[in-house]
Amino acid sequence: MLRAILLLMSLLFSTGAAAEEVVDAEALAALEGAGHWPVVDVRDLADQSRVPIPGALEFGPELALSGPVLVVGSENSIARLTAVALESRFDGVQAYAVEGGIDTLRTIRTELLPSLGGDSMPGTFTIPSDTCQPGPALHTFSDEER
Repeated sequence: MLRAILLLMSLLFSTGAAAEEVVDAEALAALEGAGHWPVVDVRDLADQSRVPIPGALEFGPELALSGPVLVVGSENSIARLTAVALESRFDGVQAYAVEGGIDTLRTIRTELLPSLGGDSMPGTFTIPSDTCQPGPALHTFSDEER
């Protein structure tokens, strides 16, 4: 709620018309160096805690920016409004609203992809011989070397 109020206040007090750019996955991949640009995260708090963006900046009064920046929101309209507000508020900022949010950002930030290894898979998997009768396991798979 506070974020929405700050965003609307920034838009009301903006002095010039800003021309934000909306980028999809293909356009984002074509932007040179976009993988290292700062990201302003305006997603819902639940989305931010579920899939955090390392080093993401929070939109607020203490935010200071220059140069190109990516804006990721839970909704495309929020990302667009934030991009307009950022370009209005800061000289020299070129804000790109990322269409599709975190899923689109993942095309250039591979560290945001879900992990396939680590703790997500067990080290041992057992196929039981029968789920209704006791007895020895049919087979046990293990990632440990024998």
